[in-house]
Amino acid sequence: MYRKYINGLLFFVYILVIVGVLQHLLITRKYKWQTKLLTVWARFAMNDSISHDINLTNMTSRELMTTVSTHQASYTKVEHLIKTSIKPNLHTVSSTPVKNSTIKKIELKTLSVTSLEKKPRLFLCTGIMGRLGNHLFEFASGYGVAAKKNMISVIRRKGSVDSVFELKNDSHLLLSSDRKECEHVPTRYERWCSRYDPQLENFTVNSNMWIGWGLQSWKYFNDSYQSLRKQMTFRKHIRDKATQIQDRTFKKFNFTSRSDVTFVGIHIRRGDMLTDPLGYDVATPEYISRAVAYFKNYTNTIFIVCSLDLTWSQKHMPKNVRVEYSVGNARDVDLALLASSDHMIQTVGTFGWWAGWLNNGKVIYYKWPAKEKGRLRGTFSSDYSDFFMPHWIGM
Repeated sequence: MYRKYINGLLFFVYILVIVGVLQHLLITRKYKWQTKLLTVWARFAMNDSISHDINLTNMTSRELMTTVSTHQASYTKVEHLIKTSIKPNLHTVSSTPVKNSTIKKIELKTLSVTSLEKKPRLFLCTGIMGRLGNHLFEFASGYGVAAKKNMISVIRRKGSVDSVFELKNDSHLLLSSDRKECEHVPTRYERWCSRYDPQLENFTVNSNMWIGWGLQSWKYFNDSYQSLRKQMTFRKHIRDKATQIQDRTFKKFNFTSRSDVTFVGIHIRRGDMLTDPLGYDVATPEYISRAVAYFKNYTNTIFIVCSLDLTWSQKHMPKNVRVEYSVGNARDVDLALLASSDHMIQTVGTFGWWAGWLNNGKVIYYKWPAKEKGRLRGTFSSDYSDFFMPHWIGM
């Protein structure tokens, strides 16, 4: 009787052992198959559009799955592989536990549309030489060269340029409070400060860079004209002050609205240029008369003169025209006043140059800003074409 019960118990234990062995084999084959499937998928990814390489060495199936997930693998592509490309060979499946299995080193090429790693952008810096006109050349040329080289130009936040214009960070401009990006970087110098030097832009971008000094040619930044015009929007308090002066001026001459008059801004630079040893030249009274006469047939013309030498300006401005002199205004307001005029007359200097560039009308310039035998003359091109804009009118 007892033998019957013992035989039944042994048979039950035997069945449990058989079931356990079979379950172990199934689980082992399941995970080993998953490892093989993912390896095949990784090899398939090699033939897709690629962006970079990832080495998979001695990874288990779980590690490979994590890597594939990290790089945003396409589920539908794996599913398609399962249905169409995988044919298991059960005779090659090992019974070794999956946690100890390894995968042969492969190069996994991930899909460029989902896992593109962007190379860090590098910074381009310029000097801070002279006053506002010089700073504007350095800013604009730095921006233009940075755009050509796919770099980011760095300018000081709340510096001389940022205090005048509503600058904003964009794909080629960074406003930096301390300009640490410009510390201990390679430097490149132009050969001439007032003409275009193509060698200055001929460098490989592999580190942050500093370029200088003058950068006074429109050719450095002409390709970025539209972006710079958006950046160089005068701050509201400056715009408002310039508008107030214009409103007061046309009312002074008995006109009722801004649209009734034609404002022509004139910037007259003398002062330090009269004695500078580099050989600057200054505009003559005859030039002023010719430039003013150019606008004699324009409707209701009012000339607004900005100058640090008002005595000379009042003496040599023609007497038969409407003239208003800007007195006691900040340089920023004078620049906005000249730029917002309908047309512009320059004499010499970078401040007047930028008033002309920011002006949307006719621009008259003095053709001889440097004495022929002075040191300054050699910094310009032979015909000054690298300095003055081609559509401006020289006299």
